[in-house]
Amino acid sequence: MSVTTHLTHTFHTDQGDFTVPATSPVPGLFVYEIPAEVEPHNTYRWSVGHHSGLVVASAMYEDDAIRGAHRIAYLADWTKSVDELRASVDIDELYRRIAWAACEDPAYT
Repeated sequence: MSVTTHLTHTFHTDQGDFTVPATSPVPGLFVYEIPAEVEPHNTYRWSVGHHSGLVVASAMYEDDAIRGAHRIAYLADWTKSVDELRASVDIDELYRRIAWAACEDPAYT
């Protein structure tokens, strides 16, 4: 069983960087709600993000984002760098797993 840690997380968009309250249900991954000014018409308000600031998945609900993070936890050591993950993670398997948790490809990365 993992312990959820309450933190802040900075993520990147075309509009700039945003720092928001977040939890870390899996080491190296964060779950957070995107601010209203980021894609205001997008109903997928919750994100699973990598510690680098890149978005891994989007969800309509916080619980789905947390489930998505848990579904991909075993695929990699998410504390590694983006380059290390890109070399080792099967992206098709990653998105199959997050889809099971009602998560989508992120609208922005």
